[in-house]
Amino acid sequence: MSVLRRLCVAGCLLTLANPATAQRRTRPASPVPSPAFDTSLYNALEWREIGPFRGGRVTAVAGHAAQPLTFYFGGTGGGVWKTTDGGVTWTPISDKVFRAGSIGAIEVAPSDPNVIYVGTGESPIRGNVSPGNGVYKSTDEGKTWTHVGLPNAGQIGAIRVHPTNADLVYVAVLGHAFGPNPDRGVFRSKDGGKTWEKVLFRSDSAGAVDLALDPANPRILYAAFWQARRGPWYMSSGGPGSGLFKSTDGGDTWKELTRNEGLPKGVIGKIGVTVSANHDRVWAIVEADSGGVFRSDDGGETWRRTNEERNLRQRAWYYSHIHADPKDPETVYVLNTGMYRSVDGGRTFTQLRAPHGDHHGLWIAPNDPARMINSNDGGANISYNGGATWTSQDNQPTAQFYHVIATTHVPYKVCGSQQDNSTVCIASRTDGGTIGEKDWYEVGGGESGWIAARADDPDIVYAGSYSYLSRLDVRTGQERNIFPWPDNPMGWGAGDLKYRFQWTFPVVLSPFNPSVLYVGANVVFRSTNEGQSWEAISADLTRSDKSKEGPSGGPITKDNTSVEYYNTVFVIAPSPKDSGLIWAGSDDGLVHVTRDGGKTWTNVTPPARDLPDWSLISSIEPSPHDAGTAYIAATRYKLDDFKPYIFKTQDYGRTWRAITGGIPDGHFIRVVREDPARRGLLYAGGEFGVYVSFDEGSSWQSLQRNLPVVPIHDLVVKDNDLVAATHGRAFWILDDVTPLQQLADSVARATRFVYTPRTAYRRGLGGGFGGGGGGQVGGGRNPPGGAVVFFYLKTAPDSATNVSLDVLDSRDSLVRRFTPKPRAPSPDSLKVRAGMNRFVWNLRYPDASRFQGMIYWAGGTAGPVAMPGTYKVRLTVGDWSQTRVFTVRPDPRLKTTPEEYQRQFDLLMKISGRVSAANDAVRRIREVREQLDGAATRAKGLPGDAAKRIAQQVDSIKGRLAAVEEAIYQVKNRSSQDPLNYPIRLNNKIASLAGVVAGAEAAPTAQAVQVFDELSTALQVQLDRLKTVLDTDIPAFNRLVKESDVPAIILR
Repeated sequence: MSVLRRLCVAGCLLTLANPATAQRRTRPASPVPSPAFDTSLYNALEWREIGPFRGGRVTAVAGHAAQPLTFYFGGTGGGVWKTTDGGVTWTPISDKVFRAGSIGAIEVAPSDPNVIYVGTGESPIRGNVSPGNGVYKSTDEGKTWTHVGLPNAGQIGAIRVHPTNADLVYVAVLGHAFGPNPDRGVFRSKDGGKTWEKVLFRSDSAGAVDLALDPANPRILYAAFWQARRGPWYMSSGGPGSGLFKSTDGGDTWKELTRNEGLPKGVIGKIGVTVSANHDRVWAIVEADSGGVFRSDDGGETWRRTNEERNLRQRAWYYSHIHADPKDPETVYVLNTGMYRSVDGGRTFTQLRAPHGDHHGLWIAPNDPARMINSNDGGANISYNGGATWTSQDNQPTAQFYHVIATTHVPYKVCGSQQDNSTVCIASRTDGGTIGEKDWYEVGGGESGWIAARADDPDIVYAGSYSYLSRLDVRTGQERNIFPWPDNPMGWGAGDLKYRFQWTFPVVLSPFNPSVLYVGANVVFRSTNEGQSWEAISADLTRSDKSKEGPSGGPITKDNTSVEYYNTVFVIAPSPKDSGLIWAGSDDGLVHVTRDGGKTWTNVTPPARDLPDWSLISSIEPSPHDAGTAYIAATRYKLDDFKPYIFKTQDYGRTWRAITGGIPDGHFIRVVREDPARRGLLYAGGEFGVYVSFDEGSSWQSLQRNLPVVPIHDLVVKDNDLVAATHGRAFWILDDVTPLQQLADSVARATRFVYTPRTAYRRGLGGGFGGGGGGQVGGGRNPPGGAVVFFYLKTAPDSATNVSLDVLDSRDSLVRRFTPKPRAPSPDSLKVRAGMNRFVWNLRYPDASRFQGMIYWAGGTAGPVAMPGTYKVRLTVGDWSQTRVFTVRPDPRLKTTPEEYQRQFDLLMKISGRVSAANDAVRRIREVREQLDGAATRAKGLPGDAAKRIAQQVDSIKGRLAAVEEAIYQVKNRSSQDPLNYPIRLNNKIASLAGVVAGAEAAPTAQAVQVFDELSTALQVQLDRLKTVLDTDIPAFNRLVKESDVPAIILR
């Protein structure tokens, strides 16, 4: 037994049962208040993903030898995704089960592609790293998942599964990123995750980061250990816990290789390890002063450095990934800022072209080395030709955003900075089918910063990113660097700088004067001339502890990017109620307020007994209702404390009250916002979800709904929508929170209730008789066009109860009625259930009639859009009813007058009526013709010439009916493009005219009116002919058949 093995007797062979629940650390349970309202009162609210559809950072990828089109990737906040078409489309497959969005490792069992293991918690522990909650397993290719243990693992670096036994699995557990914990090392399960053994343990500060199985002998394993930790003001990589180990008995015993001949001396940092197809050839990339790529040709006994180039080992803590070709022992890949390949045994490397930089993961098909999936800071991409070309990353909405604002555009735009990419302003909704690449644009700045857009001119945008602040005119593209102190700090520690600007320093405009701009360093800067000059309006508002301002990184490699710059102002929040009132919070736990525009500042930090020192003030929300009220959210997760910290003051910070009841103890919160329309209605976003409070924070309840579990970094309320900046799933919008604003005890006590609909706008409805467009691959979702009606039913009505939803105009005339049981399948169907219901009226009057098999060219039957004005919605259930008033307004971007809307509406109603008349005529003709054919059939065999006379009369009437039908409708059309061969007739021409009239929000043209009059007259001629047949010929025919006891024609 090795020395290391003997040291692990007490702890390493501990069998860990799979726990039912997990928390980051044990704390005394605090009383959990009851939710203010049952979630059934708002369970029809739905989050909507808007994008952008471009990838975010991915560190885990996987595939299977037998499935050439199927691959998996794990986002660092966005969960697990799967493609079955070689990367053309990706689908999230972990949303409903996983309780953490950060993915560190994925492995598909080589012997059974149904079995997948996923380790949560990414291992490159950069400043925005998110924790995991253990290992998940699927036995049906990702359709369903089970949590199988290691809940306190924190970050997981790798998973390896035995090539012939899907139940034998090894996990490299790095552990907590921000503190010591015992659940580190190599864990093994022999029963598919039911129980786990810790088979290799180093210390509570060093964990396993990589694993490699010998492809020729899976009892041989190599494990890389890494001693690393992050804190608010530092990051360290390397120490006595780092090392390389080998087992030859499936993990029962281990031998340390770290100091074997040829490997670096001194302090060791992060290590990546892989084994070639040649059984004895082992590769390692080692962080050390004399680090680089190392190769062993005797199973790790001796080593030699084959390459020491810095481009392969720079910023080693973030990269240090190495992958052997599964067939050629001379070929090996190294991942760093670029993706590199050597074909000469590791001596020289060539960079491969990839869609994005900063590479973290690679899986190579063991039976086809040209087939691979790579992951990087821009997502995941697949190659079938050894890396010559790659699939797109613009179909993965996994962007990580730090902050979010909503502009004053109409419709508003959503803006933020995407980690590892650029800033983005994206449409909250479009007039098309989806929200695509054409609907977003960059706005200066960079990957980490805040964004501020002028309220009076939202195309003037300020955007920051560590040592950069831009002013951009979107219209001209003119971008200017207006950073308050443009002394580039890269590579320097915070203590060496005149001003300390954090990686994501605040940039905020005054809500009263859009020319006043605030920026935070260790002081608050103000500019009144768009950044031409700045003044510091505060002293240092931080603790300014010099011991926490040293260089970051080490002990081997420094990493000064400003992520760990400490003692900085992290948030600035001007009050929307008082122009002189400004709040500031620091990343070292201080809260200051000024009530005179920055002349004097007061330290109003909550007491340390409630908010421990060195907390990070993540957000401050000045109340939009009361100047003295504000809310703060603070985090301590970088001190390995995951408790939520939220406080409220009502006296300008003199006193504070903790308000976290109902939020799980391990769910830290980054942001709190107050609804501008309802005092005390609060929203909170944190690492594991979104919460709502209806009572000023006294109690919280989940507002997650369909939003995936993903870190929430920021929230903003805009136009009664709640917008979320996720750190792994791009931007999402909870459309229409007016039901939350209306919730009250009286609503909760009611058995039925109709929420007052918010104002609806005539936009996103489609032109003419058409509706909104359909979806497309790789695009964000639009909200439904029209008026959204929410109503609550405590119990669902039975089938015998009459239920209807009526829309009435301002004169109480019925516009449209919706019921659960329409006379025929139609858009007028109403579905009801117990709980909250959502129904969307598309603002249209009833559709024109149709008939079966109808083929139109550029025409439709949807009803006209309602005029701007006042409407009512009335819900009736049995003998109970409730009515609410709402408003339909024109698209605010347009200048159409009420008189023009009226003229357009009147003509469209006439068109709809004539289309219905034409189609009703065709349907009636066909009904009569069917009865005539039946009469002729039944008359056969009658005595004398009765059958002949009936048949002759049938043919005569059918001929006259056919002439009318063929004038109204092109009966030869049987498929969508037949009208190109057979000219359209009156009903299609009239229906097409609707598209002309309704194609824009404008009065109809004079020629459109003329054409309608002409077509309407022509139609009337045919309707009159039909009336003659029905009023004269059919009664005569009925008299004829009556003499022979043949049933008469019934006109419906």
